[in-house]
Amino acid sequence: MKRVFRFLIRLYPAWWRRRYGRELEALLEDSGSGWRDVWDLFRGAMEMNMSRWSLGRIVTVCGIAGVLVTGTIAVSMPYRYRSTAVLQSDGDRSPDDWNALTHAAFTPQALSNIVSREHLYADAPIEDGIDRMRRAIRLAPAGPNLVQVSFAYEDPTRAQRVSQELVDRMITANLRPRDNPNGLVLKLVAPADQPTRQVERKRYGLAGLGLPAGLLFGVVLALILRRRAPAAS
Repeated sequence: MKRVFRFLIRLYPAWWRRRYGRELEALLEDSGSGWRDVWDLFRGAMEMNMSRWSLGRIVTVCGIAGVLVTGTIAVSMPYRYRSTAVLQSDGDRSPDDWNALTHAAFTPQALSNIVSREHLYADAPIEDGIDRMRRAIRLAPAGPNLVQVSFAYEDPTRAQRVSQELVDRMITANLRPRDNPNGLVLKLVAPADQPTRQVERKRYGLAGLGLPAGLLFGVVLALILRRRAPAAS
């Protein structure tokens, strides 16, 4: 903690450190300061420095800081991998027929079993895990009487296993007369493939927000500091 305090004290202007630095460092050591004092020191250093900066400099620094913060968050976000399998029906199925089949195959209990067995979404309650799993499942037409069934997850191995289990459950549900009243045959054309990393727009969208958000924050901060300056003087 001493090193942290010394670093923060160095952020203050040189004239201030010469006059108060040693006294403040001794005071912090004797008082057993914590993380709240770390924030107070950092905030005080920023306010003292920025009160002497021009509007342009404050806005520029905040803009750069915004880019760095959002860029770091975007890079640290885990990537998702999508594995896809292909099913074929021997007859035409309407979108409603496919929806009915997936409803029969992907019951809450079935998805709950997959979530528990594969240890998916360990940071969420089981109900939230089921909801997130439904959003990660995608059905898309792939040609005449063909449909792609895919699943996306942070772990590519589990994404592939789950994708294969989803199509297996659809084939099993299709064998039940009540879920396939027309008696159409459903077969696996392509098993779950090697997962591919997804390009997620929200990752780049978050990084792109850093600059305008930082610039806006800089303008607001500069105005606040300018209003405080007369009162302080």
